Amino acid sequence: MNTASRPVVVGIIDKQPSALAVAIRQASAAECPLWVVHSVGVPAQAAGFYAGYEVIEDLRKTGQVVLDEARDYIVREAPGLAIEYILSTDEPVRAIEHASTDARLVVLGSDDVPWYERLLRTKVAGHLALHASCPVIVVPEHAGSDTYTGDIVVTLGADAPANGPMHFALEQASAHHASLHVLHAIEPGTAPDEAHRQRSKITEIVAGWRAKFPHVTIFEVFLHEDPEDAVLRATESASLVIVGRPHHPTPLSLTRPLASDILKRTHCPVAVVAESYRGE
Repeated sequence: MNTASRPVVVGIIDKQPSALAVAIRQASAAECPLWVVHSVGVPAQAAGFYAGYEVIEDLRKTGQVVLDEARDYIVREAPGLAIEYILSTDEPVRAIEHASTDARLVVLGSDDVPWYERLLRTKVAGHLALHASCPVIVVPEHAGSDTYTGDIVVTLGADAPANGPMHFALEQASAHHASLHVLHAIEPGTAPDEAHRQRSKITEIVAGWRAKFPHVTIFEVFLHEDPEDAVLRATESASLVIVGRPHHPTPLSLTRPLASDILKRTHCPVAVVAESYRGE
Protein backbone atom coordinates (compact mmCIF):
# COMPACT_ATOMS: atom_id res chain seq x y z
CA MET A 1 0.00 0.00 0.00
CA ASN A 2 1.55 3.33 -1.00
CA THR A 3 1.74 6.28 1.37
CA ALA A 4 -0.98 8.26 -0.38
CA SER A 5 -3.55 5.48 -0.01
CA ARG A 6 -2.77 4.50 3.58
CA PRO A 7 -6.02 5.10 5.48
CA VAL A 8 -6.98 6.68 8.73
CA VAL A 9 -8.81 3.97 10.68
CA VAL A 10 -11.50 4.89 13.19
CA GLY A 11 -12.91 2.23 15.50
CA ILE A 12 -16.34 2.98 16.94
CA ILE A 13 -18.47 1.33 19.62
CA ASP A 14 -21.56 3.37 18.78
CA LYS A 15 -21.83 6.40 16.52
CA GLN A 16 -19.32 8.39 18.68
CA PRO A 17 -19.54 11.72 16.79
CA SER A 18 -16.47 13.23 18.46
CA ALA A 19 -14.23 10.34 17.37
CA LEU A 20 -15.73 10.44 13.89
CA ALA A 21 -15.20 14.20 13.65
CA VAL A 22 -11.53 13.87 14.56
CA ALA A 23 -11.06 10.98 12.11
CA ILE A 24 -12.72 12.98 9.32
CA ARG A 25 -10.43 15.93 10.05
CA GLN A 26 -7.35 13.72 9.98
CA ALA A 27 -8.29 11.94 6.75
CA SER A 28 -9.23 15.21 5.05
CA ALA A 29 -5.93 16.84 6.01
CA ALA A 30 -3.95 13.82 4.76
CA GLU A 31 -6.13 13.48 1.63
CA CYS A 32 -6.43 9.76 2.31
CA PRO A 33 -9.29 7.26 2.73
CA LEU A 34 -11.14 6.77 6.00
CA TRP A 35 -11.97 3.26 7.21
CA VAL A 36 -14.78 3.03 9.76
CA VAL A 37 -14.59 -0.20 11.80
CA HIS A 38 -17.19 -1.62 14.15
CA SER A 39 -16.76 -4.98 15.86
CA VAL A 40 -19.57 -7.35 16.75
CA GLY A 41 -17.13 -9.93 18.08
CA VAL A 42 -16.83 -10.48 21.83
CA PRO A 43 -13.85 -11.25 24.05
CA ALA A 44 -13.39 -14.86 25.05
CA GLN A 45 -14.34 -14.13 28.67
CA ALA A 46 -17.79 -12.94 27.54
CA ALA A 47 -18.51 -15.65 24.96
CA GLY A 48 -20.93 -17.42 27.28
CA PHE A 49 -23.24 -14.41 27.19
CA TYR A 50 -23.62 -14.71 23.42
CA ALA A 51 -24.14 -18.40 22.67
CA GLY A 52 -26.49 -19.13 19.78
CA TYR A 53 -26.84 -18.19 16.12
CA GLU A 54 -29.81 -15.88 16.67
CA VAL A 55 -27.92 -13.80 19.22
CA ILE A 56 -24.95 -13.44 16.88
CA GLU A 57 -27.26 -12.38 14.06
CA ASP A 58 -28.85 -9.80 16.34
CA LEU A 59 -25.38 -8.44 17.12
CA ARG A 60 -24.64 -8.17 13.40
CA LYS A 61 -27.89 -6.30 12.78
CA THR A 62 -27.17 -3.93 15.65
CA GLY A 63 -23.65 -3.42 14.33
CA GLN A 64 -24.95 -2.56 10.89
CA VAL A 65 -27.19 0.08 12.45
CA VAL A 66 -24.12 1.60 14.12
CA LEU A 67 -22.32 1.76 10.75
CA ASP A 68 -25.39 3.17 9.01
CA GLU A 69 -25.62 5.94 11.60
CA ALA A 70 -21.93 6.67 11.17
CA ARG A 71 -22.41 6.78 7.39
CA ASP A 72 -25.22 9.33 7.76
CA TYR A 73 -22.99 11.51 9.92
CA ILE A 74 -19.98 11.30 7.59
CA VAL A 75 -21.99 11.95 4.42
CA ARG A 76 -23.39 15.06 6.06
CA GLU A 77 -20.05 16.31 7.40
CA ALA A 78 -17.63 15.22 4.63
CA PRO A 79 -19.51 14.18 1.49
CA GLY A 80 -16.40 13.96 -0.72
CA LEU A 81 -14.32 11.72 1.52
CA ALA A 82 -13.43 8.20 0.35
CA ILE A 83 -14.87 5.82 2.97
CA GLU A 84 -14.82 2.10 3.62
CA TYR A 85 -17.15 0.63 6.25
CA ILE A 86 -16.06 -2.59 7.97
CA LEU A 87 -18.32 -4.74 10.15
CA SER A 88 -15.98 -7.23 11.81
CA THR A 89 -16.80 -10.43 13.67
CA ASP A 90 -13.40 -10.38 15.39
CA GLU A 91 -13.23 -9.14 18.96
CA PRO A 92 -12.63 -5.36 19.08
CA VAL A 93 -8.87 -5.27 19.69
CA ARG A 94 -8.15 -7.81 16.97
CA ALA A 95 -10.53 -6.08 14.53
CA ILE A 96 -8.78 -2.73 14.89
CA GLU A 97 -5.32 -4.27 14.83
CA HIS A 98 -6.15 -6.08 11.59
CA ALA A 99 -7.62 -2.98 9.93
CA SER A 100 -4.72 -0.81 11.03
CA THR A 101 -1.88 -3.02 9.77
CA ASP A 102 -1.08 -0.52 7.00
CA ALA A 103 -2.84 2.52 8.48
CA ARG A 104 -1.20 5.90 8.92
CA LEU A 105 -3.22 6.56 12.07
CA VAL A 106 -5.89 5.01 14.31
CA VAL A 107 -8.63 7.08 15.98
CA LEU A 108 -10.63 5.63 18.86
CA GLY A 109 -13.21 6.78 21.36
CA SER A 110 -12.08 6.64 24.97
CA ASP A 111 -12.61 3.62 27.23
CA ASP A 112 -14.83 5.66 29.55
CA VAL A 113 -17.70 3.14 29.55
CA PRO A 114 -19.78 1.61 32.39
CA TRP A 115 -18.40 -1.38 34.28
CA TYR A 116 -20.93 -3.79 32.77
CA GLU A 117 -19.85 -2.79 29.27
CA ARG A 118 -16.19 -3.26 30.18
CA LEU A 119 -17.08 -6.76 31.39
CA LEU A 120 -18.32 -7.71 27.94
CA ARG A 121 -15.68 -5.88 25.92
CA THR A 122 -12.03 -5.13 26.56
CA LYS A 123 -10.32 -1.81 27.18
CA VAL A 124 -9.67 -1.30 23.50
CA ALA A 125 -8.30 2.25 23.40
CA GLY A 126 -5.81 1.78 26.21
CA HIS A 127 -4.48 -1.47 24.75
CA LEU A 128 -4.09 -0.21 21.19
CA ALA A 129 -2.55 3.09 22.28
CA LEU A 130 0.28 1.10 23.83
CA HIS A 131 0.63 -1.63 21.20
CA ALA A 132 -0.57 -0.47 17.76
CA SER A 133 1.94 -0.24 14.92
CA CYS A 134 0.99 3.39 14.15
CA PRO A 135 0.08 6.49 16.19
CA VAL A 136 -3.25 6.26 18.03
CA ILE A 137 -5.51 9.22 18.84
CA VAL A 138 -7.96 8.64 21.69
CA VAL A 139 -10.95 10.99 21.71
CA PRO A 140 -13.15 11.67 24.76
CA GLU A 141 -16.87 11.83 24.04
CA HIS A 142 -17.74 14.09 26.98
CA ALA A 143 -16.88 17.23 24.98
CA GLY A 144 -18.18 18.26 21.59
CA SER A 145 -15.80 18.15 18.62
CA ASP A 146 -16.23 21.90 18.09
CA THR A 147 -14.19 22.50 21.26
CA TYR A 148 -11.02 21.10 19.69
CA THR A 149 -9.86 24.40 18.24
CA GLY A 150 -6.67 25.26 20.14
CA ASP A 151 -3.04 24.72 19.27
CA ILE A 152 -1.17 21.41 19.44
CA VAL A 153 0.85 20.36 22.47
CA VAL A 154 3.59 17.75 22.64
CA THR A 155 5.01 16.67 25.98
CA LEU A 156 8.74 15.96 26.18
CA GLY A 157 10.99 14.67 28.92
CA ALA A 158 14.55 15.92 28.97
CA ASP A 159 15.96 12.40 28.89
CA ALA A 160 13.12 10.48 27.18
CA PRO A 161 13.21 9.55 23.48
CA ALA A 162 11.69 12.43 21.52
CA ASN A 163 12.01 11.74 17.78
CA GLY A 164 8.73 9.91 17.21
CA PRO A 165 6.44 12.24 19.19
CA MET A 166 8.13 15.39 17.83
CA HIS A 167 7.93 14.21 14.23
CA PHE A 168 4.23 13.40 14.57
CA ALA A 169 3.52 16.66 16.42
CA LEU A 170 5.17 18.77 13.73
CA GLU A 171 3.34 16.91 10.96
CA GLN A 172 0.08 17.60 12.75
CA ALA A 173 0.86 21.27 13.30
CA SER A 174 1.84 21.65 9.65
CA ALA A 175 -1.22 19.81 8.31
CA HIS A 176 -3.69 21.70 10.50
CA HIS A 177 -1.98 25.13 10.31
CA ALA A 178 -1.50 25.25 14.07
CA SER A 179 1.28 26.36 16.39
CA LEU A 180 3.12 23.70 18.38
CA HIS A 181 3.71 24.05 22.12
CA VAL A 182 6.52 21.85 23.45
CA LEU A 183 5.64 21.23 27.10
CA HIS A 184 8.20 20.13 29.66
CA ALA A 185 7.19 19.80 33.32
CA ILE A 186 9.93 20.07 35.90
CA GLU A 187 9.08 18.21 39.09
CA PRO A 188 8.61 20.52 42.09
CA GLY A 189 11.69 20.46 44.30
CA THR A 190 14.11 19.86 41.43
CA ALA A 191 17.49 21.44 42.12
CA PRO A 192 18.19 24.64 40.12
CA ASP A 193 21.17 23.14 38.30
CA GLU A 194 19.11 20.12 37.23
CA ALA A 195 16.18 22.31 36.16
CA HIS A 196 18.59 24.38 34.03
CA ARG A 197 20.00 21.19 32.49
CA GLN A 198 16.51 20.00 31.58
CA ARG A 199 15.51 23.32 30.00
CA SER A 200 18.76 23.40 28.00
CA LYS A 201 18.19 19.86 26.76
CA ILE A 202 14.65 20.64 25.59
CA THR A 203 15.82 23.81 23.86
CA GLU A 204 18.52 21.81 22.08
CA ILE A 205 15.97 19.21 20.91
CA VAL A 206 13.55 21.88 19.68
CA ALA A 207 16.29 23.77 17.80
CA GLY A 208 17.02 20.70 15.68
CA TRP A 209 13.36 20.30 14.77
CA ARG A 210 12.88 24.00 13.99
CA ALA A 211 15.43 23.60 11.22
CA LYS A 212 13.43 20.71 9.72
CA PHE A 213 10.01 22.43 9.98
CA PRO A 214 10.81 26.16 9.63
CA HIS A 215 7.22 27.01 8.65
CA VAL A 216 5.78 25.79 11.99
CA THR A 217 5.74 28.19 14.93
CA ILE A 218 7.11 26.37 17.99
CA PHE A 219 6.84 27.58 21.57
CA GLU A 220 8.76 26.11 24.49
CA VAL A 221 6.73 25.85 27.69
CA PHE A 222 8.45 25.06 31.00
CA LEU A 223 6.36 24.47 34.12
CA HIS A 224 7.41 23.60 37.66
CA GLU A 225 4.57 21.14 38.16
CA ASP A 226 3.76 17.46 38.42
CA PRO A 227 3.96 16.15 34.80
CA GLU A 228 0.54 14.52 34.85
CA ASP A 229 -1.14 17.66 36.25
CA ALA A 230 0.62 19.82 33.63
CA VAL A 231 -0.47 17.63 30.74
CA LEU A 232 -4.05 17.35 31.97
CA ARG A 233 -4.25 21.13 32.25
CA ALA A 234 -2.95 21.41 28.68
CA THR A 235 -5.78 19.17 27.46
CA GLU A 236 -8.30 21.78 28.64
CA SER A 237 -7.37 24.20 25.84
CA ALA A 238 -5.45 22.25 23.17
CA SER A 239 -6.89 20.72 20.02
CA LEU A 240 -4.52 17.75 20.37
CA VAL A 241 -2.01 16.66 23.00
CA ILE A 242 0.76 14.25 21.98
CA VAL A 243 2.52 11.98 24.45
CA GLY A 244 5.19 9.38 23.96
CA ARG A 245 4.38 5.71 24.29
CA PRO A 246 6.01 4.01 27.31
CA HIS A 247 9.25 2.58 25.98
CA HIS A 248 8.78 -0.90 27.46
CA PRO A 249 5.02 -1.45 27.98
CA THR A 250 5.14 -4.37 30.41
CA PRO A 251 2.49 -5.03 33.08
CA LEU A 252 4.86 -3.68 35.73
CA SER A 253 5.68 -0.49 33.84
CA LEU A 254 1.99 0.19 33.18
CA THR A 255 1.24 0.84 36.84
CA ARG A 256 1.57 4.59 36.26
CA PRO A 257 2.78 5.59 32.79
CA LEU A 258 1.89 9.13 31.83
CA ALA A 259 0.20 8.08 28.58
CA SER A 260 -2.09 5.54 30.25
CA ASP A 261 -3.18 7.88 33.04
CA ILE A 262 -3.83 10.83 30.73
CA LEU A 263 -6.11 8.78 28.45
CA LYS A 264 -8.52 8.24 31.34
CA ARG A 265 -8.95 11.92 32.21
CA THR A 266 -8.24 13.99 29.11
CA HIS A 267 -10.43 16.88 27.95
CA CYS A 268 -9.22 16.80 24.32
CA PRO A 269 -7.93 14.18 21.86
CA VAL A 270 -4.63 12.61 22.93
CA ALA A 271 -2.21 10.97 20.50
CA VAL A 272 0.12 8.26 21.78
CA VAL A 273 3.18 7.94 19.54
CA ALA A 274 6.04 5.45 19.68
CA GLU A 275 9.65 6.57 19.49
CA SER A 276 9.96 4.42 16.34
CA TYR A 277 7.57 6.67 14.37
CA ARG A 278 9.41 8.22 11.43
CA GLY A 279 6.66 10.18 9.73
CA GLU A 280 4.68 9.92 6.52
